[in-house]
Amino acid sequence: MAPRHPHALVVAYDFPPDAAIGTMRTLRVVQQLARADWDITVVTSDPRTYREGTPVDEALLSRVPAGVRVVRAPVFRGFDNLKAWVRPRREAPGSKIQDPSSKVAAAGRSRGLFGRAIDIVDAALAIPDHESGWLIPAVTRGLRAVRGNRPDVIYSSAPPWTGQLVAGVLARRFGCRWVADFRDPWSRAPWRGDRFRFAMKAARLLERGVVNRADHVIFVARGNRDEFAAHYGASLAAKMHVIPNGCDPSEFDDIAYRDHSVADPFVLLHAGSLYAGRTPVPVLRAIASAIRQGAIDPDRFRLRFLGHSGLTSMDISSACRELGLERVVEFAPRVARRESLTAMRSASALLLLQPGHTVSVPGKLHEYLAAGRPILALAEEGETADIVRASGIGISVPPEREAELVPALTSLVRMASAPIAPPPRTLYDGMARAADAVALLGAVVRGEHVGTVDAALAMPVASPHATPPGH
Repeated sequence: MAPRHPHALVVAYDFPPDAAIGTMRTLRVVQQLARADWDITVVTSDPRTYREGTPVDEALLSRVPAGVRVVRAPVFRGFDNLKAWVRPRREAPGSKIQDPSSKVAAAGRSRGLFGRAIDIVDAALAIPDHESGWLIPAVTRGLRAVRGNRPDVIYSSAPPWTGQLVAGVLARRFGCRWVADFRDPWSRAPWRGDRFRFAMKAARLLERGVVNRADHVIFVARGNRDEFAAHYGASLAAKMHVIPNGCDPSEFDDIAYRDHSVADPFVLLHAGSLYAGRTPVPVLRAIASAIRQGAIDPDRFRLRFLGHSGLTSMDISSACRELGLERVVEFAPRVARRESLTAMRSASALLLLQPGHTVSVPGKLHEYLAAGRPILALAEEGETADIVRASGIGISVPPEREAELVPALTSLVRMASAPIAPPPRTLYDGMARAADAVALLGAVVRGEHVGTVDAALAMPVASPHATPPGH
């Protein structure tokens, strides 16, 4: 009789064809589980009830290994439909180039009593997040899907945080081990300070429940793990691990670098959504200043935004007009994943916006590194800035030192004109990190003692190009 393969139940709202960046980490773990001959069941969302604006790429479905059972649960969105009927979405008034993370801008949204009541109900129904309507359908479908084939371990990845609650219910029901993956901060996320007090309290209680109940908790950034460890104390910190994010380097294998002619403009590309305070305003101001100083030729420089902007409190186009950058800044619609990766590799340089995020590393950074083009990051000092500098092809400027962006831009242009040495693969190889996660799951199933796993990236010495001129 053939030995039974271990059975992993994966719970993740984001999964193909959802093309959000969070999808890719879970997909890599599933691919590595399949390579290790696991039985795999995935409980995920149903494309028919995706939220409007969700990026969808049907081509991603071909990357789900054969034999993986994918169980799709719909989301109940009754209140969303009611809101759309009662109150159309309105853009916030005020200055177009105001930082969208400004609390002054938030305070300027005069909602009225009825609008505020809608906001309060919305916040209550969005506990733990706006996918809370997935909780009951996902639990129901999950229970039905593995009837007769009890999972040996549950692996859940979030956000959306509703997925952690689904996994917690299923782990209790099946009496199996549970490994919870935190791709972002939750209750103490620095960019979520605008929440109602009751919503923040609920997030703290739910987060504590997950951390207490899960057998192991994984973080993608050491800063996030250390913050959780300090908050929850040494007894719970012992089950907290760091397994960094990354990308699948093979996605770039057949995407060639584009040869740039002297007649081509220099293209600084930002790929993906702008959200959670990731404002481009400082970079726009720096470009305008560099043009005035003659450091940048407006006829030969383009800042291109590829994809959706989630900054509802500012109009970037109007900000560009106010700064005289209408000819310099371009906006392109969201494209399929492969087209996005091709655009990264074809760009002269890549822009990363990470202000105010001190305990997380954006998944986009790893794709930028694999693309092998020079990187300009507006980022707090910490892991993101360290990785950019250690790559040897990046410049990182702290948000509070906006004056340094002009020399950083000119240095970036010079860097892009010379041959670029590829960054160390260890900085972005997400398949290797997914194998680390699978090794942890295997040890959990075998009942082995699992010491603290810290697969955080060992940083190579940064090259002379890793910091702006004068540093």
